[in-house]
Amino acid sequence: MFFFILLIIGCPQPKPKYSCKADKNWITKPIQPSDVAESESFCDFYQFGWQYFFAQTSLSTNKDERVFEMHNVYHPNTDNQCSLEYEKGRTKNMSLLSQRISKTDFEEKQADQNVLYDQNGNILYYNIWYTEEMCKATDKFVAGTLEIKVSWKIIYENELNDYFSIQTAPKEYLGMVGMHMAIWTPKHNEMLWYTWEHKDNAPLCDGTSDVKSYSFTSEKGSKCLSAKKDCSEFQFNVPTKISSDNPPIVSKPNEVCREFKNGNQKEKSINKNDSDLNGKVIEELNEQINKMLQELPKEHHMSVWQNYKMIGGIWTKNGVNSGNSPVPTKDSKGDPSSLQRGSLELTNVTMETFEQGSQSFVPNCFSCHKYNSKKPLEVSHIYRHLK
Repeated sequence: MFFFILLIIGCPQPKPKYSCKADKNWITKPIQPSDVAESESFCDFYQFGWQYFFAQTSLSTNKDERVFEMHNVYHPNTDNQCSLEYEKGRTKNMSLLSQRISKTDFEEKQADQNVLYDQNGNILYYNIWYTEEMCKATDKFVAGTLEIKVSWKIIYENELNDYFSIQTAPKEYLGMVGMHMAIWTPKHNEMLWYTWEHKDNAPLCDGTSDVKSYSFTSEKGSKCLSAKKDCSEFQFNVPTKISSDNPPIVSKPNEVCREFKNGNQKEKSINKNDSDLNGKVIEELNEQINKMLQELPKEHHMSVWQNYKMIGGIWTKNGVNSGNSPVPTKDSKGDPSSLQRGSLELTNVTMETFEQGSQSFVPNCFSCHKYNSKKPLEVSHIYRHLK
């Protein structure tokens, strides 16, 4: 008996498969967290991001729309928006979506003023929601402040099961292909920046993705990447030239690939950011959450999110100023003293399609949304139009 006990004690225990655990309750009983856990590990930040995502994409109290759809819809180029009284929810959102030509009501352009066309030649559309807490800001934002930007592509009836979709007219639908979240917390006034995408948006530029047709990449283009040939003929990530503020609704499709998996640099970061661990945590949570979502009944209102994945997130250590970029840009070689953490090359291929790579002016969110504690409200680009 004594020998048997020693044998059991001496047996090596199997290592846990995941170092960062997901919880099914995030999906079935979503609760929006107030801040990142005290230890502030990579795992803590990405667990926080996923919990926020499911809290915002779960059904709202009216049972027909998601929580994020009940926030205020941002009107491009309209001032004093906090004083406006207008209907919230999908109805108002659809009224903006229907005015596709008017840039004052709806944006077809990305932040760099370029447009993106999917493989059917249809233009993408974008819109922004913001919480009412943004209107309560005086010298800085308050808890509950959130901005969400979504990118949409035209989809058809046979694709409805694969996308979170909204119907814009009889037999006309838009499917979500990307979502940004910028979340203000008491400890992180720089905002926590996360992005999600549809799993079939685009392959990696390094040719390691499956060869198939993607929403923004042809099968021929993906095959060329996989073969690691000279793919210059496809003009990957080259924007369409347009000559007016109102781009054509239909045009030649763009060919797109993702430069950085999980928004991670290919080489070791120069500012002590552990990019390998960052990517590992993102992948672990994506895998666990996808499995949990697949186990839901097909008719479950959250099952659609199995078609999406988190790309990454970015923040600063201890919520300090965002400072200079820690990765190379057209203007610099990167700042080794930068306290930016997470996915240092974070982009969404449907929103920053043409700003990927080391030669970009804007390698991540903080390149545009600079945070300075002396001017804390300027981290938001829409706030100046709200009050």
